[in-house]
Amino acid sequence: MIQGRVNASGEPVVAITIHGAARRTRISLILDTGFTGHVCLARRHRRAMSLTRLGDIETELADGTRLTQPVYAGVVTFDGERRRVLVTLTDSTDSLLGTALLRSKRVTIDFPRAHLTIR
Repeated sequence: MIQGRVNASGEPVVAITIHGAARRTRISLILDTGFTGHVCLARRHRRAMSLTRLGDIETELADGTRLTQPVYAGVVTFDGERRRVLVTLTDSTDSLLGTALLRSKRVTIDFPRAHLTIR
């Protein structure tokens, strides 16, 4: 089970460990049910993580805009298990956790108590 929180902006946030070639880093990610990928990492973390580029993928944003983005191989520890994931990058300061990591999970968000649980 993973415990998270709802931040002051009303966004559900969870911390996971991302394993890079050189080191591992614990990063807080916003749970984004509109993002169907695994992890969208703030670009500032890429160099520290030494991610391996796999190629490019096409993504569609909420407004319908289509982008071609580089995709990287990554490893995360999620709910106590190491998992291989696809990582895209964003120029935003926020990193995102997508629904690809949640397919076998139950997510509960208690907004009044500012609490998030993933089981």
